[in-house]
Amino acid sequence: MIVDVFKNFQKNNKTGFIPYLVAGYPNNKVFEEALYLLDDLGSDMIEIGIPFSDPIAEGKTIEYAHHKSLENDFNYDDLFKITRKFKDKSNTPIIAMGYTNSFINPSPEDFSKNLALANFDGILVVDLPYQEKEILECYKKNNLEFIQLIAPTSKNKTISESIKNDPSLIYYITQRGVTGLNNIDFSEVILKLKNIRTITDTPMITGFGIRKPEQVRRFKEYTDGIVVGSFLIEKFLSSDPLREISSSIKPLIDELKNE
Repeated sequence: MIVDVFKNFQKNNKTGFIPYLVAGYPNNKVFEEALYLLDDLGSDMIEIGIPFSDPIAEGKTIEYAHHKSLENDFNYDDLFKITRKFKDKSNTPIIAMGYTNSFINPSPEDFSKNLALANFDGILVVDLPYQEKEILECYKKNNLEFIQLIAPTSKNKTISESIKNDPSLIYYITQRGVTGLNNIDFSEVILKLKNIRTITDTPMITGFGIRKPEQVRRFKEYTDGIVVGSFLIEKFLSSDPLREISSSIKPLIDELKNE
């Protein structure tokens, strides 16, 4: 499903919009409402971050959201009820994004089964080495498409080896460091994206630090999807987060969908 969505974008020279939410943040009610709102606004896939105590790739904004969700007694039963209900009403793919320690309990097989039963379409494990083929096979066995993270520092050999695992998507990180920083080197990113295109035709999505329509404008012809995380999570600190999300995210989506 995921690969079909983004291969279609690739074929038609379009770019998808992918928002990132943290499960249970700021509470289950608002999280669920935001899920439906982002779907209504035109999201093409939605990433759901699984709260973790040490989210090493995240900047302060998303790290805070992870910790607050855990403090509020995040649990999978609540999340899975929300995702099952959501997918009964929507065809938009949802993926679980997080860290290996969260995704191997009680075992990779059991966790994969639970995600599949909760109607998740895919999975992205930030710190999972591409050599962990047994874990990757668990995802495939349970019909979870997996997304391969590629860093700015990744060498061509690493990229080629990771692609052999047949990911549905490549997620290219647009900046060095954690999420939410504002230090994107556009020339470097575009050069890297062009280079990856010479290695594989696997659809690519791009994220980390994207928050402005002009950034979307510069990237959209080089990528099949754009992820917005920290900029979106910031809006939950507002007294009216849903209104803030709608007014802030709509210009980004309009830029993407503007032909």
